[in-house]
Amino acid sequence: MRAFWTGDIAFGLVTIPVKLYPATKDLTPQFHQLHTTCGSRINMVRRCPKCAKDVEWAEIGKGHEVEKDKYVLFTKEELAALDGGEDDKGTIEMVQVISPAEIDPAYIDKTYWIGPGGKSPKSARGYELLRTVLSDMGRVAVIKVKLRTRPRIGIVQAKGKLFALHTMRFSDELVASTELTPPDVKPITDREREMAEALVEELVAPFEPAKLPDEYRMKVLAAADAKVAGGEGVASEGAAEAKPAEVVDLADLLAASITKGKKAPKAKKSA
Repeated sequence: MRAFWTGDIAFGLVTIPVKLYPATKDLTPQFHQLHTTCGSRINMVRRCPKCAKDVEWAEIGKGHEVEKDKYVLFTKEELAALDGGEDDKGTIEMVQVISPAEIDPAYIDKTYWIGPGGKSPKSARGYELLRTVLSDMGRVAVIKVKLRTRPRIGIVQAKGKLFALHTMRFSDELVASTELTPPDVKPITDREREMAEALVEELVAPFEPAKLPDEYRMKVLAAADAKVAGGEGVASEGAAEAKPAEVVDLADLLAASITKGKKAPKAKKSA
């Protein structure tokens, strides 16, 4: 597996070279927009409605909406300065150490694997030392890190021979439960509680994720295979007419942007 981020864990005065790897993958069936007449993919066009013309990438900037239809424009240089530029890339900073029970699952966003990044015995030993200590203590480290262009917070947790990095949402990104007001209900009776507890007890079992497959994905893939086998509803793009230069496939551009964003700085040497 190829690492998409390379840097260090700052552990006191020790820097531990590490690499970050995806720990999850989205297998949700993807559907593209097609022209039902010929089966060709539909292209997305960058068009300015006010000027009534297609717009090149060089003419596109970024704006933050401060009021309805009112934006503040930012240049690439201004945004780079706001996110810290290159200064704070490549370092996982340990902020504090806590018990895993203190983390509300609602904060967890994405999960990555952290593998050793250095080739020297010294750097590998530092990695193993930190992993062993956190594992034995039953603790996780709250961290700060910049992934791609956005500073994030998260927790680093020892998982087997590796670390897991769980990025987290910021506190103001959670919707407070106080914004919801459940209706008042009559007090629960003893008999209702006993019956509910008996039903819950029947459902108690070890958690085995493999026994809970993605049934929707399986149905879509099976239906797609059946269509291919029967020659039903199968479309393929033929030779397309020459396209105007300003028409660009948005999905391809986004994919290229993500690939470019995965270029990471080289790891620092272990202290």
